[in-house]
Amino acid sequence: MNTPTLFSDLHAAHDWLASRGLLPPERRNETLPTPHVRLHDGSTVVSFCSNNYLGLNHRPEVKAAAAQALHEHTHATSESRRLGGNLGLLEELERELADFKKQPSALITATGLLANIAAVHGILDAGELARRWYGSPSPSSRPVVIYDELCHRSIQMGARQSSGERARFRHNDVEHLADILAMYRGRATLVVTEGVFSMDGDLADLPRLVEVCDAHGAVLMVDDAHGTGVYGADGSGTANHFGLTGRIPLQVATLSKAFGGMGGAVLGDERTIAMLRTFSSGYRFTSSLPAEQAAATIAALRILRSDPGLRDSLWANVRRLRTGLARMGIHPPGDGPIIPIQMGTPQAAAQFEELMLDTGYWCVAVTPPAVSPETCRIRLTVSAMHDTDQIDGLLERINDVSSQVPALMGLANSYAGSAT
Repeated sequence: MNTPTLFSDLHAAHDWLASRGLLPPERRNETLPTPHVRLHDGSTVVSFCSNNYLGLNHRPEVKAAAAQALHEHTHATSESRRLGGNLGLLEELERELADFKKQPSALITATGLLANIAAVHGILDAGELARRWYGSPSPSSRPVVIYDELCHRSIQMGARQSSGERARFRHNDVEHLADILAMYRGRATLVVTEGVFSMDGDLADLPRLVEVCDAHGAVLMVDDAHGTGVYGADGSGTANHFGLTGRIPLQVATLSKAFGGMGGAVLGDERTIAMLRTFSSGYRFTSSLPAEQAAATIAALRILRSDPGLRDSLWANVRRLRTGLARMGIHPPGDGPIIPIQMGTPQAAAQFEELMLDTGYWCVAVTPPAVSPETCRIRLTVSAMHDTDQIDGLLERINDVSSQVPALMGLANSYAGSAT
């Protein structure tokens, strides 16, 4: 039987990539980072690749809450929120998240990726769908979404699924955004950025973005996946960090980073959230978050709000690791727990990961399609769970291994960002 052309093309691409070592491995681990990880071969390494910034999913209170909810409600809802899957725990979590993020209302999704899709696609299309299906008044114009070129792929997916017109502005270039906004003056416009960029670790210039969006009548949405629980005087995220609480109309949070769980949330005014519940495919056409995840996240959120020492430990570790790298001449962007080290090529990044793993440290190489080929990197993430010996050991191994990967040297002054 002849192989269909679609498969023959796909398999040819696979073989080409495999022959050049360009298919990154998915390493199997038998435990989750504490930060020690036991790999499938029985070896134990120290992980610096987890987004579990505060280690909350290892807390006994969080495990107990999850176990109780699992016992009471089983492991899945098997339904969307609209069709019988709207457990009271989900609404309780939404209320607590909205209070934490200082937003009027919240909507929980099954994953963080779905939260961005639900927000962008839903906000851009809800008005037209209401007209088409229910006969409501037509929207004033075809909506426009303008997003930072380094925004997470899920934001781009939401934009592409929508009927809105799309544009991108150069990374953190507010003047470029203002020029684009001027072209769409009078149109219904959504501007999207990340609070903390997931591959680069730098922060969006939220004060200037708020100013420009207000001046042009645009709505600003911030994906605060890596800011929530980490930044701000109260840990609520980048809006609080910049003194902009109440000034950013739409936010997205993930439950899989600082909260250590699974799921996502869209936060905004009550009428916008109500429209997303009705018209957003990323919310309405998927099973709801399992009960044990909701219960665990509620417990984690309460610990986060009552124990600021957790974030103090995280930031002490961030400063120690970044200071040590600076002494080696490595100056990654940003100031937080996402610490990228530029490698230049997929092969160099993969080689560095292997060499580090051999020394007992797991630091993941990031390659296309997450970033462009020339900006491949090692992406370090530090957590409150790390101790000083582990951080100092990592620095020693980086110093030793970097001499074996020449592409690492001179990286800090020629840093570039992730691909779209």
